[in-house]
Amino acid sequence: MSEDLKQYLRKAQDYLTIAKNALHSELPIGAITPSYYCFFWLVRGLLYEKGIVTKRHSGAREMFSLHYIKTGEIPQSFSNDFGLLFDRRQIADYDLEGDFPKDEIERLVDIAENFLIYVKEKYP
Repeated sequence: MSEDLKQYLRKAQDYLTIAKNALHSELPIGAITPSYYCFFWLVRGLLYEKGIVTKRHSGAREMFSLHYIKTGEIPQSFSNDFGLLFDRRQIADYDLEGDFPKDEIERLVDIAENFLIYVKEKYP
């Protein structure tokens, strides 16, 4: 694993820690956004490894699909997970009525953690 990717992984790990802390707080909805950002930073790190730099979320999603999912390097399920986290973050951050049951929030945190584990194992 390159030093650059390690830095992206550290950032992702920090967001996962924030998500887990929020999950066990009085406001578990606060775990959704950092779960998304954990995944987002992992994607940005993977793209950086291929010389691709994105700033926009839509660009990261598009390039991740093009360079990792469509090539078969990473399973399609992770693209679906990224989309789900993106959608839930949008609702949590911008929808006045965006409320989620705790079990769904736990699932979102698990999705981010599973991708972090996957990246660490696939790109040691």
